[in-house]
Amino acid sequence: MEKGAPGIVTVGGVERRIDLSNLDLDRAAEMVVARCVGWRECGLMATELTWVDNDVSWPAPLLRDRGQASRPMSLGVRVYGHAGEAEFVLYAGGWADVIVIHPGIDEPASEYVELDDVEEFGSVLDRVVGLLP
Repeated sequence: MEKGAPGIVTVGGVERRIDLSNLDLDRAAEMVVARCVGWRECGLMATELTWVDNDVSWPAPLLRDRGQASRPMSLGVRVYGHAGEAEFVLYAGGWADVIVIHPGIDEPASEYVELDDVEEFGSVLDRVVGLLP
């Protein structure tokens, strides 16, 4: 990880914002939970949400209890079914990493999405999960 402009780091050649106040991860968790019923109706399941706390030493453990993350850095969820799976990790800094795996395809597809507002995460969830059923 290299330091770039103030509030920016470079990870794997990609500049990423590091301000943890950019996105409300609790609102993003609500958005995931609200979609779970519809996903189940399409034959998809979602794993329990995972959190990473910014205020613990690295490597930070994945937490399943939101109450254990005093200052959440990221929120993760995996949506899966017979048609494949998608894994989302949303960072409070303002980006999401997405990986999609389809049966019979050797390489997973990955995507980095910058978000200006947490509500944009709903569109990312809908677009990517829409590729699965």
